[in-house]
Formats: sequence, C-alpha cells, structure tokens
Amino acid sequence: MPIDMKEILSIRGLSKSYKNVTAIQNLNLEISEGQAYGILGPNGSGKTTTLSIVTGIIHQDEGSFNWFGKHPHANQRKKIGSLIETPHFYPYLNLIKNLQIICDIKGISYKDIYRVLESARLAERRKSRFSTLSLGMKQRLGIAAALLGDPSVLVLDEPTNGLDPEGIAEVREIVIQQVEQGKTLILASHILSEVEKICSHVAILKKGELLANGPVKELLAEDEIIEISCDRNEELKGKLEGSELVNEIETENGLLVLTLNGNTTPADINAFAFSNELVIHHMLSRKRSLESQFLELVKED
Repeated sequence: MPIDMKEILSIRGLSKSYKNVTAIQNLNLEISEGQAYGILGPNGSGKTTTLSIVTGIIHQDEGSFNWFGKHPHANQRKKIGSLIETPHFYPYLNLIKNLQIICDIKGISYKDIYRVLESARLAERRKSRFSTLSLGMKQRLGIAAALLGDPSVLVLDEPTNGLDPEGIAEVREIVIQQVEQGKTLILASHILSEVEKICSHVAILKKGELLANGPVKELLAEDEIIEISCDRNEELKGKLEGSELVNEIETENGLLVLTLNGNTTPADINAFAFSNELVIHHMLSRKRSLESQFLELVKED
C-alpha cells in the first residue's frame, strides 16, 4: 500500500464455516482511508459474514483483521458506524426515542440525533412511531443510527435490499453524500449497478472466495464487442487469433463476435483485415453490459 494511503481495514486469511458450509475462505483485503469500497457478490457469497466478523458480531475460525493499523479493540467502535442486515428498532417508539436508546448504548449525546435525522432526511418524521415508516424510511433510520457520533467509517450491509427504485435512489444519495464528506465506506451488495454508482473500489466474492478486487473503473469496465463478417470468415478468424487485437473470438449466426483487446478500435480491425487482403462487409459495434460481465464472473464452473 502506498505510504500516503492510510490503512483503515486490513483482512488477512479470514475464514469462517457453519457446520459443513464454508462462508468465507482465506479472504484477504486492504481498504484505505477515503475509499468507497464495495463487496459484491450473489446471496451466499460471504458478504454478511465478512462484515459481521470485522464489526465484532461473530468470530472468525481463522485469520485476522486490523482496524486503523491496530488489533481490534473496543475504543475503535466509536470510529465505525455499521448497519448489518435489517435494522432493529422498537415499533411503538418514535424515531427520537429509538435513537436515544442507541445513544445510551454508545455513550453519545442526544444532541447528535437531529443531525443524523437531517442526514437521513427523516427530521420531519422524528416524532412518528417506527411502525408507521415505509421500508425505505426504516432503512434510512438504520443509516441514521450508524451515523450517530459521526464515525469516520461507515459499514453497510445491503442497505437497499428489498426497496423500490425510489427507496434505492434515496438511500444511494444519502450514502454518496457521506462519502463526499470524507467518510470511508464499506458497502456489501448483490446489486452490481449500485456498487458501480457508489463505490470507487470493489471486491467480488463467490462462495466465500475472492474472485477479483480493484478500482471499479478497471474491474467493471465495459468491454467493446464488435460483430464482423467477410467472405472468408474462417481465414479472418485465424488471422485475428494470431494477433494481439482481440481477447476473445466467437462465431454467432455466421458472424465473428470479437471482444477487443485494450485500446483496439473497430478501425484497427478493419485495417488489419485489409492488410491481409480480406474485405469486411459487415461491422457492428456493441457493448457488453456490466450485468452480463458480473454474471459471467460469478457463474457456476
């Protein structure tokens, strides 16, 4: 890690099993200050288990983790606000009373309650009972509770799970605002588009193992795909396979479907064919969707 990047969370060889099910296996991650870090994977990939371990809810079987460059200890929790799975509040109490209970548990002044309700866009509903809130509002109250004490790190587990598009957008805007204010975000989600919109970095999990991690723009970049055809497709395919212009070549309905390599452009493909005395009479550019790439990455072998 570069010396100018302050370590927030370091995970080393983390493993956890439940009876005969391996939840996470030898997980290694490094998260730095100011990053919006997504942990992406389908249900059952180990996201919640990972966040539950690093927030002290459950214990790992093997491995270790450090917060802020130090072995985890109780005082660190004041710097970490978390929402793991469904938020739990008293249905018959209003929002202020519910947050007062959290303040008592955390040892935080009640003066912070209005600020977090404003951040979660719930100030106008502060005297409403929890039971009267929509699902989206309940999730936002969970985020408000995580923000009590103004922690420097926000850990959120599927904060948009089960919400309608409007609720998802509201939660997303609140989370992005916290990132813009300088908080480090660790966000678990199975929704690729949400990770792409919120996060700067991403780790992709499948069945408890780390498949890939890195900057979102690099890891989830859209590949350009073109479909081409000429009078001698098999000859053109052979020539392209021997070049460094393409990553993949597939045959589809009499067409060659090319996944371009790096900075290769359709014009480069056309020039390459012409240099080999092959004339392309059909060329169409298309993009592989992020969703299809994600599904391809985590699909069963």
